[in-house]
Amino acid sequence: MKWFAISLLAVNLILGAYALLQGTRPNPDAQIVNLQMNADKIRVIPEPPKPKPRARPVEQERTACLTWGSFDALEIKRVSAALSKLELGDRLDSRETQVTTNWWVYMPRQRSRANMQRKANELRELGVVDVVTIPEPGRWQYAISLGAFRREAGARSYLAQLRKKGVRTAVVEKRVQKMTQTTLTIRAPSTSESASLVELATKYPGSDMRAGQCPG
Repeated sequence: MKWFAISLLAVNLILGAYALLQGTRPNPDAQIVNLQMNADKIRVIPEPPKPKPRARPVEQERTACLTWGSFDALEIKRVSAALSKLELGDRLDSRETQVTTNWWVYMPRQRSRANMQRKANELRELGVVDVVTIPEPGRWQYAISLGAFRREAGARSYLAQLRKKGVRTAVVEKRVQKMTQTTLTIRAPSTSESASLVELATKYPGSDMRAGQCPG
């Protein structure tokens, strides 16, 4: 009985404490009234804007170019004169660079300045355009330069052309030297212009013509 009384007392105490707590809690309906009274303080937060899809980068339009070169001071004059007929305007650009040539086509040393000048005139009469005499004292004095090439194949090809013109004593020799040469870029050539340029390039066997994307 004693334990039962103690247990009953404990239960009553627990129930009394629960009732007391229930009495001190705020009335839910009263909370609704308070919210209604403070309605002017309620701020409606708008939904955050949806992120816009990222625009895809616009690809730059690719333009085709022909790069042709390189030419020494004498060649570029003839090439420029030939290109003027195509009326390329500002679509033609040139760039000078220092290049190393490895092969030389030339006429061996003549006995005297007079012989050198006479041989040079004979070459011009045969239709050879790039004729450069070397009168300065040194190893190559009185020789006649006919062209410098970066590759042996270009030098041999040019020598074959000279042979067809009647030049018999020109030779090819390996000779490394620094030269200023010009490279040409033709922007957006038409089909007919490309055909004309390729045909013109065959007259310059030491040159190199390539098609590709225009430089930025």
